[in-house]
Amino acid sequence: MKNLLFLFMCFVAVESYAQTVVFDKAHFSIVNANAAVRNASEIGYHQTLNIIRQNTDDIILNSSSLALVQTMIVNSLTQINEGFKDAIQVRMIAETVLDISTISAEAFRLAGDNPILFLFVEEYTAQAKKRSLNLATEVSSLILNEGDNLLMNYNVRDELLDSVQKELRVILALVLAAKNSIYWAKTNGIIRSLNPYQAYINRDLGLINEIIIKQKILTR
Repeated sequence: MKNLLFLFMCFVAVESYAQTVVFDKAHFSIVNANAAVRNASEIGYHQTLNIIRQNTDDIILNSSSLALVQTMIVNSLTQINEGFKDAIQVRMIAETVLDISTISAEAFRLAGDNPILFLFVEEYTAQAKKRSLNLATEVSSLILNEGDNLLMNYNVRDELLDSVQKELRVILALVLAAKNSIYWAKTNGIIRSLNPYQAYINRDLGLINEIIIKQKILTR
């Protein structure tokens, strides 16, 4: 019995050593290619999420910065004269800041069911954020450094308020452009909006249709 068991174990060992490893180069290449594609897709997905998050953060930061600018101006003017807070220039600044906040909220509502639409506003939100931060920094520096002496001079005060209002209008235009980009991307479809050559394709299709129509007319 022991001899039989020993012979069986030897037979199994021989069979085990007799097995060979088969390397399929084509299959290995396919597996590596699939892994590379999955890895690239995951990287692209995370990059897309980062862009969307950055654009939404820029919109929020933009509104917050402008609200801070408005607060600093109103508080500083009120310290000099309570009536300054109702001045035409101050009211115009307040209205523009409100318009920017309203349009920003509309942009969020438009893209609420499809956040990928925020991919279309990167250029506008980046510019608006940069201008808002620069404006907040400039106004705060002037007020903190000069204080009441700056705003008591009506010439300097008017120049500052005019400058702020002009910059706010530029930011308003950028925010409006961002909202419109979201609207048209949602209306026309994301795929069509992502295609930079869609206008050329439409033109070529128009020419083809024109040729077909003329050919039908000539063959009648």
